[in-house]
Amino acid sequence: MDSSVRILVGVDGSAGSEAALRWALREAGLWASGAAGSPAPTVTALLAWSGDGLPAGVLDAATRADRDGLAEAAGEMLERSIKRVDAPTAGIELRRLVVRGDPVPAVTAAARNYDLLVVGERGHGPVHRLTAGSVSQGIVHHAPVPVVVVRSRAAAVEPDGRPVVVGIDGSDLSLAALRWAAHAAAIRGVPLRVVNAWGGYDPMYAEVLVDAQGALARQAAGILDQAVKQGLAGAPDVTVDTVVSPDSAVRALTREAREAQLLVVGTRGHGGFARLLLGSVSHQCVLHAASDVAVVRPEKVPVRSETDERVVAEGIGSLAVVDAGTP
Repeated sequence: MDSSVRILVGVDGSAGSEAALRWALREAGLWASGAAGSPAPTVTALLAWSGDGLPAGVLDAATRADRDGLAEAAGEMLERSIKRVDAPTAGIELRRLVVRGDPVPAVTAAARNYDLLVVGERGHGPVHRLTAGSVSQGIVHHAPVPVVVVRSRAAAVEPDGRPVVVGIDGSDLSLAALRWAAHAAAIRGVPLRVVNAWGGYDPMYAEVLVDAQGALARQAAGILDQAVKQGLAGAPDVTVDTVVSPDSAVRALTREAREAQLLVVGTRGHGGFARLLLGSVSHQCVLHAASDVAVVRPEKVPVRSETDERVVAEGIGSLAVVDAGTP
């Protein structure tokens, strides 16, 4: 990974989305400092609006403005949010994008041209809020790139020596999460804590587990060691801590997240112990972990294009305004 990362941030005027934008600008600065001489990173703040669920600041204009007026009101609302966030550090380009469309399809369609998507845990309104369990959950499930859900309370804390934590189960998808987490730890200069949890079995098998727990623990440790050896081959040089837990994956990861600055999970894993299945472990971590949470997709080359067959751009001053068609 080089410093030319492209980050997309969902913004709706709420404090939660502004925390996400603040996190994204800080993250871009970390990437930039790690690879001098590469193209500058970009952060794009995207605000999505539609007639049936306008952010509060845009709703006031809805009854007295045409479509262009609504787009202009949305752009002004976006600009107010940007002004409330610290200015980006030198070398980071901040872009604005207003999209007419429902937030989940609009944001996930736009994300195809980016390396990372960032949303806040809470936002505005019954439709356009970016709230864990609602719109942000839809984005986490459908985005084609890694997604970070930012906690407002966590984003207020400056980066420190707390580790980056990643959950693995030996699957290829968890190895992708491991490599992504290693880069995140490297640019922060903090340890990487790798967790494999083998507990969480049905209580009806408790007696069997008591007899087999030694073997299960050894197998889990073997999976973890192999994953670290395979997943971190060629990865940035970081200090690695490993944790083998007898708890369920959710319990182990949320416990480790209390002392972490970022928790990284994969979209899904395989059966057996500690599977990282989006909608199960990943879903629960997004909902309940105290730290910011990154949900990592399988590794692939991003599809990047200046235009999309379902997105047509219009120019309004320096602001990019687009219509997001129905997928």
